Amino acid sequence: MKSARLAPLSGIAFVVLLILGIVVVSGNTPSIDDSASKIASYYGDHKAKETIAVILVGLSAVFLSIFAVSLRDNLRGAGGDGSAWPTVALIGGVVSVAGIFFAGAVHLALVNGGDKNISPEAMVAVNAIDSDSLLAFVVPLGIMLIGVAGATLSGAGALPKWMGWVALVLGIIFFTPLFWASLLLTFIWIIVASILMYRRAGAAATA
Repeated sequence: MKSARLAPLSGIAFVVLLILGIVVVSGNTPSIDDSASKIASYYGDHKAKETIAVILVGLSAVFLSIFAVSLRDNLRGAGGDGSAWPTVALIGGVVSVAGIFFAGAVHLALVNGGDKNISPEAMVAVNAIDSDSLLAFVVPLGIMLIGVAGATLSGAGALPKWMGWVALVLGIIFFTPLFWASLLLTFIWIIVASILMYRRAGAAATA
């Protein structure tokens, strides 16, 4: 089916939408040590922009869920090898999707708080949670990559072994203070994996 062949490209859509929402649209939001007045003023003045950012990030989660399922199917191969690693990769993707929605909900609470003029203490508390909420979906990506590494290095699935080694290194780094560097490289890894799986699906369809 054409939709199944296009499914791997959802990884590219995930990366693009997430970067658009967090970096391009949302941009430089208040930090954890900013004053309550600055936090409330920012979100009161940027309600529309930050709401659009939340929508884009939420849409990225939809495409990540599709990519996680497509990745699991590709790691299993045509007949399935009975390994648990593809399921580990899927679980990591699913938990990351849940983390994205959590982070989006916290950010939306800040937007509504700035609009409704809730107490300064509440704004400071929610902003502190928002500052670290990205961990809720960033770290689970490490679980997804470790699942990919386990499946690929054992000889299963469609990805080359060098992608498995890269996934293993990046997955481990996610559980260290250098996880932000791993996140940026993981975006590139997801784009490359999307293209490789799409080309494999096209070759299979042609055959």
